[in-house]
Amino acid sequence: MNKKIMLGLATLLLVAGTFASQSAFAQTTNDTGPMSSLVEKIATRFNLNKDDVQEIFDEDRQTHKAEMKANYEKKLSDAVASGKITEAQKTLILQKHTEMEASRTANMQSLKNLSQDARKAQFEKEKTALDAWAKENGIDTQYLFGLGGRGHRGHGPGRPAPVTQ
Repeated sequence: MNKKIMLGLATLLLVAGTFASQSAFAQTTNDTGPMSSLVEKIATRFNLNKDDVQEIFDEDRQTHKAEMKANYEKKLSDAVASGKITEAQKTLILQKHTEMEASRTANMQSLKNLSQDARKAQFEKEKTALDAWAKENGIDTQYLFGLGGRGHRGHGPGRPAPVTQ
């Protein structure tokens, strides 16, 4: 039972983290976001066209996003090869992942306007729906969030995870 609770909490945190990171990403793409300030500082410091610098940042973001997607798909393919999920489940997972990303993008602005409690309630509602979808399709929810993600938040190779007591 304890393992189920931990998995549920991990799922909730991943959903919330995904929305938070997407929100931060959205802030970096507008003229008032933190990356805009960095782009402007680089352009000014090195006497470059701000649009050219922004283009480099955008290209890098797209490259990184493509690498993450390819890595995620490879990990799902490995899970299929090892018999942990089926090819049909992999297809469903990729479709759900795309659907969640589109939903996140579409709802980003409305989430910003919600109170913290309202956002939390929305995330909980989405987590419940996602858990039901996963159960209905016989899919462990770990396969919906990049399979591990130890590199997220600075706990990648060569960086120890925080010590808990």
